[in-house]
Amino acid sequence: MKTIFYAIIISTIWSVSFAQTLPILPRSSNALSGSAFINLIWSMPRDQREEQIYSQIISGNIPDFMRQLNTVTANANIGGTNYTVKYFVIPEYLAVGSDSDYFLTPMSPLLAQRICNTLNCTMPTKRMVDQIYTSAICKLRPQPIPPSPAMITVPVFAQHNDSVMSIRLPVLPQFPFGSLVGGTKKDVIISNRIYQNLQPNVPKPVVIYGWHQLNGLPIQPVYNGHEETYADYSHGIRLVLDSVLVNESPMSFTQLLANPTLCILVSDEGTILKPYYTLAGTFTPTTKSFGVFQNSSSSLKIIVQSLSGTTHKAFISKDGITFNDSTSEFLDSIVVNNLAVDSVYYFKLRALSGLGYSDFSEVLSASVSESASDVLIVNGFDRSSTGNTNNFIRQHGSAFKNNGYDFSSAANDAVIEGMVSLQNYSVVSFILGEESTADETFNSTEQELVKNYLKNGGKLFVSGAEIAWDLDYKGSSSDKDFIYNYLKSKYINDAPNGQSGIFYQAEPVPNSIFDGVGTISYDNGTHGTFNVKYPDVIAGLNGGIECLQYSNLTNQFAAIYFQGLFPGGNTNGKVVVVGFPFETIYPEATRNIFLSKIISFLNAPVNVSDNLTSVPESFVLFQNYPNPFNPSTSIQYAIGSKQFVSLKVYDVIGNEVATLVNGYRDAGNYEIEFNASKLSSGIYYYQLKAGDFVETKKMIYLK
Repeated sequence: MKTIFYAIIISTIWSVSFAQTLPILPRSSNALSGSAFINLIWSMPRDQREEQIYSQIISGNIPDFMRQLNTVTANANIGGTNYTVKYFVIPEYLAVGSDSDYFLTPMSPLLAQRICNTLNCTMPTKRMVDQIYTSAICKLRPQPIPPSPAMITVPVFAQHNDSVMSIRLPVLPQFPFGSLVGGTKKDVIISNRIYQNLQPNVPKPVVIYGWHQLNGLPIQPVYNGHEETYADYSHGIRLVLDSVLVNESPMSFTQLLANPTLCILVSDEGTILKPYYTLAGTFTPTTKSFGVFQNSSSSLKIIVQSLSGTTHKAFISKDGITFNDSTSEFLDSIVVNNLAVDSVYYFKLRALSGLGYSDFSEVLSASVSESASDVLIVNGFDRSSTGNTNNFIRQHGSAFKNNGYDFSSAANDAVIEGMVSLQNYSVVSFILGEESTADETFNSTEQELVKNYLKNGGKLFVSGAEIAWDLDYKGSSSDKDFIYNYLKSKYINDAPNGQSGIFYQAEPVPNSIFDGVGTISYDNGTHGTFNVKYPDVIAGLNGGIECLQYSNLTNQFAAIYFQGLFPGGNTNGKVVVVGFPFETIYPEATRNIFLSKIISFLNAPVNVSDNLTSVPESFVLFQNYPNPFNPSTSIQYAIGSKQFVSLKVYDVIGNEVATLVNGYRDAGNYEIEFNASKLSSGIYYYQLKAGDFVETKKMIYLK
């Protein structure tokens, strides 16, 4: 970590004080004076008064001298490098009226933010308030009024305005209009305390600071104890143009305040990632459509939906919980290099626009591998329900990786937007958590994409606690067609035995794909994920076969599987549907074994002999079955013409551990058994060479 030595030197550069002007309409010749405006709003309710203030200011009814901006300069030595920042401020607090008759009008931060958004301005930070006061050549003595319930009314606003004028006007000959003035108001400021370290019962505050005395000390420390609709007579709005120069290079205050090195120029509280008060529709939306994909043996690629005026920053993690480093800003894609092979990395994104940084996105992940990923994990759990930490890719991704399968991942929004195709993956796994009717487990677009995937021989794994409830019990006719004919399931009950929050275990149905798994436990809210109070009770339909049953109950099934042709398809596909979320299965070892059974089913030929019935036209190496295995597994391959064939097995560091084939073979389909009983548990690779054809696949041996 760099040691930062800094001493800020502040000055106002009067030679360029008129180089920047406020982007506002000219003042009309018949605009109200400050006194007339006070009379207009004298008895108005707050909301109506603030609409009048907004209308007057945006129409250009401010003093002419207030259009000319003063330049404030601050210098700092950061890590041995000198930096200079210049920003541009109005000379006094925002007012309505003319040069000869103006009203320094208090207002809520919500109104001030509306004005800032319209005029491309911001409000100052605490450090900037200090810098502005130090730079002010006209420093006036504060004019406090004893506190009372009336301090939030226009009559007291007007009384204080008169007090300020009584000391401002006499010094006009020395400090004419346009001089930078300090000491007349407290500032409404930008601070992390708009959203953090909140006072009890004040969830949305205004943050105030300043009102410097002639000795340079502020009357008001930083305070966030008033609601965002509050303004009293002492509050002032200092507009700052949202265009700053750092060593003469332009950037926005949003960018400057987000920079962990340079933010010190204008902030004494570190980075401020949300430098604004939140108004409806005036915040940067959270990134939703993105994916993390394998790119090379040492890199991953992040693809994001392109949005005009928006960049993105990706934060990286090795565990999906602690995120430290971030990438540089990027538009719609970025390659993250220098990653360790055979490792898993997690990412969450922040979008940046002129309105500031968004909240963090969900977490997505991918594994780094020398071979292309066969698995795509799609996160469709968008529901803001208790316990949704938006990072359940951790359980899904690690389970695939522990079973020897590399993976990429995408938000379901990215699938809907066509940024990633399901057809490019042998296995697709959907995370649906407890997504329900309000959020749609599968919307109409997703349904069509999944249908086409299954018709073309896709292999699908879906888990979630409200799938059948949404698609069947609450679903439309098209929803019912989807779950009946493509998920091969139907709704039976909203919870086992119709009792929510009671049953948290399931057992394999004998002679099904989960034989040998044992009891499956899923979370009641005390095992690190969320409370699965409403797991779906489902039954197989149109060829779907029940394979899990809720423990200690009869005919209360938790999962189905199917293999064969789907309606309109010409290639056999497969699907596994589980009525509770996969990520909630515990412990991890059980979760990994559970997935191994699903993978073995999905990757097994629909019929072992199907791949061996005709002379092949090309060279193919099939995934071994079962996988994981103990101690034997079957490996199938196809030879399109007579060739010298080599089929060998290697450990993870490249040592050859078995030669299964080493000689000429005629064109045809072959199957060979590999027995690993003399080897240690772990990941192994098997490689087929036949002429110019070379292909390698992973398998995992679990004793």
